[in-house]
Amino acid sequence: MKVFVIVVLALVAYSPSAEAGIHCPCCNKWTPYFNRDKPTGLGDFELLSLHRKENPGQICAAPEIVSCERLTGLFRDSVSIAADYGLACFNFLQSDGQCEDYKCRYCCNYRYPSCPSGYRWTRYYNRDLPTGTGDYETLSLINKENPYARVCTDPIAIDVRVTRTNRPFQTSGENVCLAPNLGFSCVDAQQPDKQCQDYKIRFCCPNNH
Repeated sequence: MKVFVIVVLALVAYSPSAEAGIHCPCCNKWTPYFNRDKPTGLGDFELLSLHRKENPGQICAAPEIVSCERLTGLFRDSVSIAADYGLACFNFLQSDGQCEDYKCRYCCNYRYPSCPSGYRWTRYYNRDLPTGTGDYETLSLINKENPYARVCTDPIAIDVRVTRTNRPFQTSGENVCLAPNLGFSCVDAQQPDKQCQDYKIRFCCPNNH
């Protein structure tokens, strides 16, 4: 199942997800970063099909996440990005008429959540609604709001689902960030329609917690 994620390391300086303490995403196997184009002509096109053609054997058949960064500074352009597509930035869509230079890598082994023997899943938490700047189901906020029934401090896995459908978060196709010891966040501004769906989360904790 494909996951569409925008990951920008420089964005941590100011994004709402950084304020929530989220680093994204979880992946067992990243490819190298590819930077096949410069933002001349129509723009910067870091497309999966061209990356695969120019780097035979280095990218799996069905990447689950794409992670793209601007080479310098903050990620601020209007771009199209998807795991099965790559990244495209058109110069004419930018306020200054010029895209930045980007590089992309692909995740070929996403960690799907499991809770092994000796651990147990908590109940699902849904502390936030996707109003304001997004939906923030973070471990720190959940623990703060449940002082007498706190989640363990170091979960080894999380299970995030769309509240409306009870299906895994990947089915939403939204750009999200998640990590077991931090939780989950979805930022409205990073979605094509500028609106996150509502999510719920549970954590895998030791049985003796």
